[in-house]
Amino acid sequence: MLYFAQPSTMGCRFPVTEKQPFSPDLPMIRANAVSTLAQILSSAGMRLDEQLQKSGLSDATQLNIVDFLRILESFAVEVRDESLHMSKRPLLPGTNDHVLSNLGKCRSLQDALQELAASYNFIHGGAYNRVERRDRELLYIIDDRQFPYLDDSDPIHIRFNLDCVLLYVHGVVCSLGGHGAANSLIKVQSRADNGDNSVLQAAFSHLPLKFGAPCYVLHYQLDMADQPLQWQAPLTLSSVYNQLQFHLGQGNGDNNLVTKVRHLLEQGIQSQDAVAAELGYSVATLRRKLTESHSSFRQCREQVLNQEAKTLLAQQLALEDVAQRLHFSDARSFNRAFKTWNGVTPRDYIEKLQEEQ
Repeated sequence: MLYFAQPSTMGCRFPVTEKQPFSPDLPMIRANAVSTLAQILSSAGMRLDEQLQKSGLSDATQLNIVDFLRILESFAVEVRDESLHMSKRPLLPGTNDHVLSNLGKCRSLQDALQELAASYNFIHGGAYNRVERRDRELLYIIDDRQFPYLDDSDPIHIRFNLDCVLLYVHGVVCSLGGHGAANSLIKVQSRADNGDNSVLQAAFSHLPLKFGAPCYVLHYQLDMADQPLQWQAPLTLSSVYNQLQFHLGQGNGDNNLVTKVRHLLEQGIQSQDAVAAELGYSVATLRRKLTESHSSFRQCREQVLNQEAKTLLAQQLALEDVAQRLHFSDARSFNRAFKTWNGVTPRDYIEKLQEEQ
């Protein structure tokens, strides 16, 4: 079983040999899927419009796949549980990044997927993930029928989340195997009753989709199984999303500029000059376009830093270490910034985390 985690990405960059264009248009999520997301947030006392605002977005009817997943990612941080309050074994933010960081050591894509499955099986205490070779195909299978969900978990929400997990796993394949592996996906199966409120319809509209299946399955052409990995640097959730964005994108555009700026910041590109250059803008043009999007470079940077700070604090790092990781001059400066962003000090935030465990 897989769940979304908040990335620990400050300082992480794409490999020089695989630099990608950064402004693809992405498939839009269906209205029913957006409605399901709103229900999931509401069950945790949160509102979709507030999460959109935190992500620099404004229109839920124009939500693309990657922005959609990032809202789920942000939600996992806010509730401090990567299982999104669906599992009896809540997981601290950061678990996925820890798992992903080890995949670059594998020799082939099949080895990496097997390591991915084994890692999550160990974390969740059961054989819920597996990789199989079958009928000239390589399958990544998630069988959650015996998974220890909370008794009050909504089956529709669970299946919705697992469809998102399939998309995440495909992002891992895109990251590790490049264009060839991304295009080797030939069929997708889901336990969802139908595709009305699934993200799979938008992501894989060109592929056969089977709903009402016994398990969640990604079917890849077998010839990709033994391909050597193309990604050698430590993998993170943010880099997975960036690769997924590239491989699902179809053309270029200026949509979702705030999201693009945040992506670059998460890659470790910190200066406004460098971000503008990556996007092909002058600094003045970038400022103007961000203003038109009701945001600013400073707001984008603070949103990224705040989300990263919450993840690191949840991992019980010392305040001095968190401040250093986020490039603050000292713990006192970090303390002031965190209180400005959240209305509470880091220590108050940590105490609240401990009370809820």
